[in-house]
Amino acid sequence: MLNAMAVLELLSLLVSIAVLAKASDIVVENAVKLSNFFGISKLAIGFLFIAILTSLPELSVSVISSVHGEGAIAAGTVFGSNIANILLILGLGAFIYGIKIEREYMKEIALVLLLTTVISAYIIFNTIIGAKALGFTEGLILLGIFLWYAFYSLRRKPKIGKANCDINRSQALNAFLFFTVSIILVIISSSFVVDNAIKLAQMFNIAESFIGATIIAIGTSLPELSIGLAAIRKKQYGLAFGDAVGSNAINLTLVLGMAAIPNPVTVVLPIFIAALLFAIVANMILFYVAAVMPKLTRRGGLYFLLIYVIYIAVIFYLQSRELGISP
Repeated sequence: MLNAMAVLELLSLLVSIAVLAKASDIVVENAVKLSNFFGISKLAIGFLFIAILTSLPELSVSVISSVHGEGAIAAGTVFGSNIANILLILGLGAFIYGIKIEREYMKEIALVLLLTTVISAYIIFNTIIGAKALGFTEGLILLGIFLWYAFYSLRRKPKIGKANCDINRSQALNAFLFFTVSIILVIISSSFVVDNAIKLAQMFNIAESFIGATIIAIGTSLPELSIGLAAIRKKQYGLAFGDAVGSNAINLTLVLGMAAIPNPVTVVLPIFIAALLFAIVANMILFYVAAVMPKLTRRGGLYFLLIYVIYIAVIFYLQSRELGISP
């Protein structure tokens, strides 16, 4: 009976992954059309629209956790997702395909990386001096930063030639409908992938702590991962960077801000500080690579993935210590 159930879950997992991959392709194709029609840069589309929609899992988990007084889950979800967005998504994309770093987007990428690093550093400072929570006031400030960030992202206009502007209103409306439906499919199929993966892991008696540190942690970033890989494969690097880096800014402003308003977001110090430090390190590495190198190569992608594995190992070790379990 177990084998039959395992096969059924495996088939469901494969179907979900196939739907996720196809929906991600459609998202990228129609995001490019919308970018051209509205005269918004692909980076801005990734920074704002795709990033907000793909951050819905983090937003729902964080707000629900905060309402129930589990702010530590909200904080862990935000920073775990931010680390995965850079080290896992861009790392995997570079390792498989290689990523060209387009100079015209460097200023915007640098600004958002600086924004997320400063917010992370402030939270570390706030925690060290004894304020182990983000409250209502901090939540409002973060939401204010999000509104400024949204205005900034929409303000930048791309350099579009005449050949790229031949999309009429009817085609733009169709692109918007396909884009919206595909985003919904990405989020739903991502949820099915995570659920099926968890059930398979439980069938094979894999430890719950390991499931939490890997499948669930990566699962909340699965929409960004699937869309990012599809964008990189189609050489739409602005969309890939915009989604990965933009999701981080949205997680730290909109998601964390919304979570802090119902209840203070409290933290578990060793695990939280480690996640914050890894988030800052990931930002610094990406900034260095984007500023110095013309391309994130496969070797660079491998280094990103290795650092992500180290992060998972550290968090797993600290979690084991908190629970009094031998790692």
